[in-house]
Amino acid sequence: MILLVAINSKYIHTNLAVRYLYQLCKEKYPCEYIEFNINQPLQDVLYEILSKKPEYVAISTYIWNRSYVEKLVEGLKKARKDIKIILGGPEVYFDSLEEWKFVDLIIRGEGEYPFLDLCEHIVTGRRYIQKEYPPFDLSKLPFAYKDESLDTSRIYYYESSRGCPFRCSYCLSSIEKGVRFAPLEKVFEELDYLFKKQVRLIKFVDRTFNANKERSIKIIEFCKQKSQATQVHFEIDPTLLDDDFIDAINTSEDNLFRLEIGLQSFNPQTLDAIDRFYDIDRIDKNLKKLMENKKAIVHLDLIAGLPYEDFLSFKRSLNKTILYFADEVQLGFLKMLKGTKIREEATKYNYEFFKDPPYEVISNSFISFEEIYKLKKMEDLIDKVYNRQYLYFTLRYIFQKVSPSEFFEKLSSKVDCNLNTREFVKELYRAIKDNFVLDKVILKSLFRFDILRRFPEEFLPEELAVSKEEKERIKQAIYQATEYQDIGEPKEIIRRGRACIFEFDIERFIEDNSIEKGDFLYIFFEEKIKKIKLQ
Repeated sequence: MILLVAINSKYIHTNLAVRYLYQLCKEKYPCEYIEFNINQPLQDVLYEILSKKPEYVAISTYIWNRSYVEKLVEGLKKARKDIKIILGGPEVYFDSLEEWKFVDLIIRGEGEYPFLDLCEHIVTGRRYIQKEYPPFDLSKLPFAYKDESLDTSRIYYYESSRGCPFRCSYCLSSIEKGVRFAPLEKVFEELDYLFKKQVRLIKFVDRTFNANKERSIKIIEFCKQKSQATQVHFEIDPTLLDDDFIDAINTSEDNLFRLEIGLQSFNPQTLDAIDRFYDIDRIDKNLKKLMENKKAIVHLDLIAGLPYEDFLSFKRSLNKTILYFADEVQLGFLKMLKGTKIREEATKYNYEFFKDPPYEVISNSFISFEEIYKLKKMEDLIDKVYNRQYLYFTLRYIFQKVSPSEFFEKLSSKVDCNLNTREFVKELYRAIKDNFVLDKVILKSLFRFDILRRFPEEFLPEELAVSKEEKERIKQAIYQATEYQDIGEPKEIIRRGRACIFEFDIERFIEDNSIEKGDFLYIFFEEKIKKIKLQ
């Protein structure tokens, strides 16, 4: 029996590779697949695999699970010396068997044809010899989730194309030539199945979803018609954005789509050095248009540690990226993947990087380890403050006065991101107040507004706490007012909601920076915000 094994990074993830091979082979060859994650105890995983008494164990290997797989194959081989162990996946593409003492075979590249061939050799008792195989015909690719009982809380990965039209020097996709597409009829049928099952998220693994504009828009329109409760994630190239694609996205339901957009850098010399096709003016124009009437959740990526990107240059890229005010900004760090051009050029740029996965950069000719470390501290703060949207409106005000990179750099040494949320919020307020010259009335009001949008009153810093007198005034105003009746009864609002009186109209200030003075009561109840102007 052949057992296909996936070791995912989290329980919620699903593995396409083992499912494809299982669906291809199950009718002809005795096989099963099983999924684990790297957080499970190794002994438990070993026991469960061995309890199935497989003759062959085939493991899908990636940078995030390599260390786990190394221990797993050692345990399997020492527990049962007769077991045959096969590895596949991008992490072992360039490895030799000498690097894997306990492994019998490594399958390189796309696994479908070689795995089918291997199974045939196993069943007929012939010795398998590796050879070159053509790219797999995507029209023959089985539906990965056929007959599977779906858990709606998990992420379901989906593939409608393979390859990438670009040749970015840091990416393994640069090794493949051209892009191949699965037939649209097949894609629609399979997506419809997942939509009917109402899975939470379908994540396309296509390297550049919008490589073919017309095709990508057809898939978008199909998703708009068929999705009931399912969000769909695409990874897109910013240079290929245009009005048609943006209009297709921005005429959808709110948050139906998640767009991951790899900007990586705004430094032309850097982009040239990594063989990345770019048109900065076009990217800038189209991102601004995408954000104007934004319907999708937008995630923007940058990579620190690229050639010619020193600390100051990276901060300029970071400033530009954050000021699009996307939902999320990921400050990533270059990984020197085996087989990539940038790893081959490591000596050219004096790269130092960790020898073990994920092969992350330590320093190069342009950026020191100390600067990389500083960016990592900034990354923690960006993730906690910006991506989690604790200070959604406050940051928009601050970034009119202070650049995002200056803000995050200065605070990264003042605020401990490991604090619990309540203490973190309070320390964050003190650090902002003490380190930046800002209008104190505006800062206090916006900070109060943002925290009460998300958290109970206890999360407010002491200086911003709602006083007893204010609470009594708020209570009287709620009983007297009629504008909020659509959100609940007065007693329920006082008991379960949050409320605060501000010295100016917060929403108007957010909209156009103008100050309309007066007493404005804001009620925060569940997901609703209600404004009442007090007399």
